[in-house]
Amino acid sequence: MNWVVFGIDLIQVIQVILGLAITYVSGKLFSKSLSKLFQKTAFPEKVENAIVKISKYVIYCIGILIVIAFLGFDLTSLMVGLGAFSIAISFATSTIIQNMVSGLLVQADRAFQIGDRIVMQGVEGKVVNISVRTTVIETKEGHWVYIPNSLFMTNMVTRKNQEEAKS
Repeated sequence: MNWVVFGIDLIQVIQVILGLAITYVSGKLFSKSLSKLFQKTAFPEKVENAIVKISKYVIYCIGILIVIAFLGFDLTSLMVGLGAFSIAISFATSTIIQNMVSGLLVQADRAFQIGDRIVMQGVEGKVVNISVRTTVIETKEGHWVYIPNSLFMTNMVTRKNQEEAKS
């Protein structure tokens, strides 16, 4: 029996659909398992969500590459190109990546939380937001100061206790 219709191999089409479906289901199952695992840990929710999303997309990318390789395409030149591209992107966005990784570490470390009073490089204020890239503090004068999270990895931070914060 001939499984080629209009120059398209129907068996290969079914295999591609199956491969993509398995990839999708694997990504979903892995992310749900990881989410359940994180429920038992003390990680902040933002950190957990970031790790779950990144791991799911990594599984999707690997699955798509496996499907492409299964179709008979040589991925050597694609891998070399992606490697060079990723090096260029990492150099271009190194500060952003550094701040994002530092943000995840700041949230995981829990050295301070929203509402705490901190002093960082001579700036004192109450923490009003901790995002992946920056931490926002409000000074006594009502000014909002945006501090890149990478500074928390390389500089000393003082968290004031309740009595000091009131004075």
